[in-house]
Amino acid sequence: FGSFVAFATLWSVLVYAPLAHWVFSPEGWLFKEGALDFAGGAVVHINAGAAALAVVIVLGKRKGWPRETMPPHNLPFTLLGTGILWFGWFGFNAGSALAANGVAAQALMNTFLAASAAMLGWLVVERIKDGHATTLGAASGAVAGLVAITPCAGFVGGLAGVAIGFIAGAVCFLAIQLKFRFGYDDSLDVVGVHLVGGLVGSILLGVFADKSVNEFGFDGLLFGGTELIVDQLIASAAVLAFSFVVSFVLAKAIDLAIGLRVSDDEEAEGLDTSQHAETAYSFGELGSMGRIG
Repeated sequence: FGSFVAFATLWSVLVYAPLAHWVFSPEGWLFKEGALDFAGGAVVHINAGAAALAVVIVLGKRKGWPRETMPPHNLPFTLLGTGILWFGWFGFNAGSALAANGVAAQALMNTFLAASAAMLGWLVVERIKDGHATTLGAASGAVAGLVAITPCAGFVGGLAGVAIGFIAGAVCFLAIQLKFRFGYDDSLDVVGVHLVGGLVGSILLGVFADKSVNEFGFDGLLFGGTELIVDQLIASAAVLAFSFVVSFVLAKAIDLAIGLRVSDDEEAEGLDTSQHAETAYSFGELGSMGRIG
């Protein structure tokens, strides 16, 4: 836990802050380049996804993975959390308009459409590839859509949110298979959903952006603009590379200095118990009628 706190603190200062300045500040070089990011597709999601990939490479695989299946312990809670996250995302995206105006309303609508379409996109590909559609897949697809629409929310209109979401759902489902091919243990599919979803949204913004939606934006390929797609590719690559390299160095330094991974015994015992001296469910303390005693 101490290593986590150290990494999170240093990462916030040395990785997140510079990238936020690059993209959001009028003085940032990517802002000046013309890259767009309405609510953090690059700054939040590509950044965090690249950092996650760097850290899991340093951290290594969980014991038993991928030989043992490790599904969520409580699927209803997963779906409940997805609903809460989806609801909160309206404030995240629409609130980035910094006013209760037409751009905020468009961002809110795009957020809903993209998440819904991404859920369908994920389930379609899952059904074709695996022969069944799952509720866990529906939840993951919705999050993929929320991630992908984040950079686009206040810059696109019409059916663009549907197209961006559906593409993101399909692509992110395929992207999570990469961990099995390359052997990195991404327990929450942050790389497949957030890194890839952020890349999909940031790049597709260069295709679907419509200046009539937001006067502070630019037109994408579909509306005659040719420069934005190049700027989006440059910004996506720069954020990914910077975040991965600095995050890898930070994780490696912390690992060498104080250790990043728990011991085998602590891992087997579970981090709730070994790191925090508590458990989610204390079944051993309950009697046969569900009463303590």
